[in-house]
Amino acid sequence: MTRTLQDTLIDAPDIEMMARLGPRFGRAFAAGDVLYREGERAVEAFLVQAGRVRVVKRVRQTERSLSIARAGELIGESALIDGSLRTQTAIAVADGAALVFDRLSFKQVINEFPLLGSRVCEQMIARVRDAEDQVEVMMLRDTQSKVVSALLKLARGQDESALLELSPVELSARVGVDVDTVKRTVLRLREQQYLRIVGEKVEILDLDALRRLYTLLGSKEELRG
Repeated sequence: MTRTLQDTLIDAPDIEMMARLGPRFGRAFAAGDVLYREGERAVEAFLVQAGRVRVVKRVRQTERSLSIARAGELIGESALIDGSLRTQTAIAVADGAALVFDRLSFKQVINEFPLLGSRVCEQMIARVRDAEDQVEVMMLRDTQSKVVSALLKLARGQDESALLELSPVELSARVGVDVDTVKRTVLRLREQQYLRIVGEKVEILDLDALRRLYTLLGSKEELRG
């Protein structure tokens, strides 16, 4: 789940909670480690404490990136429900650590730390909204319209500008377009001074201007029929 940098990934109560749970449930991982694989039985969920984890899915012999999980994000949550087979693979992008729960231990921790349950509920609600946004974006035909629409949805709730922690891989997954095409589209928007790129952060310089561009792109698409 991608967030604006105006929102902290984890705040002080979260940090304290994760520090207290670390000795009991913490597990370190190194870049390149596979936390779980598609097709395996889901027995553990991972709450990322540090580092980054790429979630991928194989589609017709091609590995497709779905998201990048950062500190404070829960992945592999199907293990907490019914232990069904994994539908995705999680690979560490950088060294880090995660709190690892099976179904029973998660219930016990929720009773001890209700804040954790609240955070998980918030993430699940946000993911449903993200999925709805992605369906809407992918229905657009023009690549630039898809990218602009995705950026505006991610900046929802911001006023004049927004700073997004967003990699090309994550944006590619959101719009259903290959990474190279997404990079070219973002570079074009940067050249047109709609965006500024700093590492894996995208700054929308003027949200109103980007909204006007999206309206213009929509008009062009309607004219093309």
